[in-house]
Amino acid sequence: MISKELLRTGIFIILLCLGCGDNIIQRASSDYFKYREGNWWQLASDQDTILVEIESIDTLLQIECLPVSYGGYTKYLVKNPDALLEYAKAVYHFSGDEYTIIESFIERIELPLVDGNSWQDSLVDSMYIAGAWITAKFYSAGLVTGFENVAEYGDVYNVDINTIEMVITPDTIYVDTIDVIESYAPGIGIFRLENDNGIFDLIDYEVE
Repeated sequence: MISKELLRTGIFIILLCLGCGDNIIQRASSDYFKYREGNWWQLASDQDTILVEIESIDTLLQIECLPVSYGGYTKYLVKNPDALLEYAKAVYHFSGDEYTIIESFIERIELPLVDGNSWQDSLVDSMYIAGAWITAKFYSAGLVTGFENVAEYGDVYNVDINTIEMVITPDTIYVDTIDVIESYAPGIGIFRLENDNGIFDLIDYEVE
């Protein structure tokens, strides 16, 4: 026969697991990416400010995208149930002409957000131009570096994102690397951004 103490312990463990499961489900269903036309976030560092705003819907490769402007630098994003995708295009200039070597979408953030989760994605293609093979590569890697409860924002996630674009010619390699840490809060969206220019914290926003 099961003792009352053992029974109470078992019930407590079950309720604890159910509670944890509810929290995970709630976080997974929360909207951390308020990517809707007209939404904006103003973030500030000690020396500068960045306005992140969602512009009018655009279509690239027959796919509807949301242009997200980071202080004038625009990324074209597509939100799917399992990932946030970013439009990637690599071009090569030769004798006044522009050759598109890669044009596709690459995974930027894997969804749902889970503390410790990591992912990577890549695109590679080549084109024969003026007697030489020109190769382009995109590489994207990400890691959810932290989950915490912040009194002002609730359950927030920090996401480390690294992207590398390379164009390789027979005698030169062009490399562009971007490293950022973005922090997201439920019902708000981005509230902190860390890049080469510093750490920017949310000072004002408008979302629907």
